[in-house]
Amino acid sequence: MSVIEPQVSLNELVVTDVGPGAAMPPRHAAPRNRRPLRVAQVVSFYHPQIGGVEKHVQCLAQGCAEAGDDVVVLTHQVGDAPADEWIGAIRVLRFPMTMPARNYSLSLRLFSYLRRHAADFDVVHAHSYHTLIGHAAVRSRLPFVFTPHYHGTGHTPFRALLHRLYWPAGARLVRAADAVICVSDVERDLVIRDFPGTSGKVVTIPNGTNQKLVTPSDDRNGFDGPVVLTVGRLERYKNVDRIIDAFRALPFRATLVVVGEGPDRARLERHAKATEPGWPVHFAGRIPDSALDQLFVTAKVVTSASDHEAFGLTLAEGLVSGARVVASAIPAHAELARRSGEDAPVTIVDPQNTRQFADSLAASLLAERAPAGSIKLPSWAEVVQDTRELYSRVHALGHLSDRGGLTDASARGSGECRAATGLESS
Repeated sequence: MSVIEPQVSLNELVVTDVGPGAAMPPRHAAPRNRRPLRVAQVVSFYHPQIGGVEKHVQCLAQGCAEAGDDVVVLTHQVGDAPADEWIGAIRVLRFPMTMPARNYSLSLRLFSYLRRHAADFDVVHAHSYHTLIGHAAVRSRLPFVFTPHYHGTGHTPFRALLHRLYWPAGARLVRAADAVICVSDVERDLVIRDFPGTSGKVVTIPNGTNQKLVTPSDDRNGFDGPVVLTVGRLERYKNVDRIIDAFRALPFRATLVVVGEGPDRARLERHAKATEPGWPVHFAGRIPDSALDQLFVTAKVVTSASDHEAFGLTLAEGLVSGARVVASAIPAHAELARRSGEDAPVTIVDPQNTRQFADSLAASLLAERAPAGSIKLPSWAEVVQDTRELYSRVHALGHLSDRGGLTDASARGSGECRAATGLESS
């Protein structure tokens, strides 16, 4: 199965500085015995911190390490987490924050370390436009892959203002990348819209999923009635309060399980308390992956009421586990429904319409779970394979600052670069 979907091919962009006729090697011509790469994964927060980006980087780092790459995660230190830790085959280096803000946190030590140790790596992969950490990758002058997890705006009026003020710096970050990986076509279209001239290096590699190697518990993990599950960082824009309102409007008993931590948790717990008496709402906080897998294979419904997502990773995990999905009508969720197939048990709703939301939850709870594995979405193994092949192409060319720029022809305004097909897999 191919999971990489090019907007315009990255393979055959010809760079005159590399010599006449030089081009990215086609995918099928990649060396059979390609040597493992030394990869720096750069992300603001990493496992065991909870969030879609954190999960994405964890799965990618694990997959690359299992395939033989030397993977080091550079991230910010939270609480008493160790500064230097091996998690399996992955080395995790955590740096104290100079500016400890969730969205625009900064560690000057991390910037300095990556620049001083650039020779220890072949490629750097930075994650999230909505943080400052990607600029450390730019300063390293290493071949640079960027996954922006781009939403196109901030999630509050203040963050929306910061987003606009940050745009010039963010644009330099996107343009400095040798390749930009988006996790959905929706995200890709936003990136190309907001950063003109970058389309020739933007590809879509969707998030992966893993088949759950657990069986449902006979007692529904101790919960009373069928389970509705929502998973993610607890932020205002996730609208978990609207999930609670719709859940409490159900005409029969069920249990809502909220997995995750975040700044909105205290408000959400107060909101749940204020709407009692009603069906039980259980805030599970941060739980081990094994416990989360057990919830995915137990839940009748996995739901999200989010205003902004680049993909919808927890919904995809629910689908491949056999759960039904009820999700907000945002483009990323609609794309996931399309990718999952016409018969996928996905219902798109307006979370502001509490009655419609509740009716959709009720209908999904009354239906049977789908057979686990009946929904076919890309696996993390496929995602890792495509990402590693992209790393190899970028590494073969070297960083754009060393070769006069790697952009699409429309941005250069000349014939020095050309775009052609060839990034697809068979």
